[in-house]
Amino acid sequence: MARLPLFAALQAAVGPTEQGLVGPDTPARPRGTVIWAHCVDERQLPAVQTLARRLIEDGEIVTIIPTLASPPSDDAQISPNTRNSTRAFLGHWKPQIVLWLGGDILSSPLLEIKRSQVPVIFVEADSEAIDQSKTPRLPGKLRAALGVFSQILTVDEATAQRLFKLGADPQIIRPLGMLEDGVTPPPYNEAERADLVKSLETRPLWLAADVPISELILVSQAHSHAERRAHRTLMMLVPRIAAEGKEMAATLRDAGFTVACRSASELPKDATQIYVADTADGLGLWCRLSPITYLGGSFSDGKIPDPFIPAMVGSAVLIGNKVTQCHDHLDRLVNANAAHMVTKPADMGGAVETLLATDYTAQLAHAAWDVTSRGADATNELVTLIYSYLDQAEY
Repeated sequence: MARLPLFAALQAAVGPTEQGLVGPDTPARPRGTVIWAHCVDERQLPAVQTLARRLIEDGEIVTIIPTLASPPSDDAQISPNTRNSTRAFLGHWKPQIVLWLGGDILSSPLLEIKRSQVPVIFVEADSEAIDQSKTPRLPGKLRAALGVFSQILTVDEATAQRLFKLGADPQIIRPLGMLEDGVTPPPYNEAERADLVKSLETRPLWLAADVPISELILVSQAHSHAERRAHRTLMMLVPRIAAEGKEMAATLRDAGFTVACRSASELPKDATQIYVADTADGLGLWCRLSPITYLGGSFSDGKIPDPFIPAMVGSAVLIGNKVTQCHDHLDRLVNANAAHMVTKPADMGGAVETLLATDYTAQLAHAAWDVTSRGADATNELVTLIYSYLDQAEY
């Protein structure tokens, strides 16, 4: 605490435009436990919502108030950014705990939280959060800022070691990983899955999921390549727009493929090369059937299904290099060697062949399952930590 006056003086010189003030339109504080979750990105909101559900399911009367540093969304308020607005925010909501999910760790709000004696937990701490601190680095300042936190939960061991070297108390640092963010595989009919498994027997198969009509030639050519090297391979094709399924089926038949169409109540037979699943079943059934899932759109408009959907049910993720959404989930899979990325459309067929013919698919699927399951473990640990602070507050 000896360095905090220096910390305060440095922050006072910054003078940002004040935001996040409590006003007449601010809702009243709810009863029960209130937790303030300071976020810097809307991508963090699903994890906060999942955490709130977990606490409520455990019978806790709890409200999590998420805030964003940028203009608020429908699911979050705007974060206070000065000592004055933070003091007013704390006075109104009276949170028992603050969760700091990223953001400048040298900011005035953190100093005000410390002075309020509300426990503040740094969640998903990583090197980027340290590097984005805006105030010039002066001796002792970063150490003082790290001393604000009651607990520091890092995304990995490397960040934990770096924070220790920067002066954080090793007793409060714990590598925890990323939180669960509420992605669940779509529902499916287990009896139908079992029947399809029986009818398909040991046929090699792969899934092209959420495919726009502009990628039909791409996936059909990839299938032709794979089929030449893996006899009896079946491609299951889920159109992005179900109503385009009949048109896709007709185009594929014109190209010489033997096609069955789900909307016509057809099932894949031994001679079927491509099965067009053009009904409103979603991906839940097909991801569970196929050991490989290509994420449609990743070679055209970049709009892909969430890669965690196949990853969570054991289907290896195959993806192109044009992606405009789901970057966080995709990066986590790629960084863990849990997804196979193809950089050129011409290489798609070879990628499908490789995944069908080797144990590489199982390695990808296992690594992907590890990535997706870690989030649930991290959230469970955070819930336990929150309970420990709430129990202390009761005494």
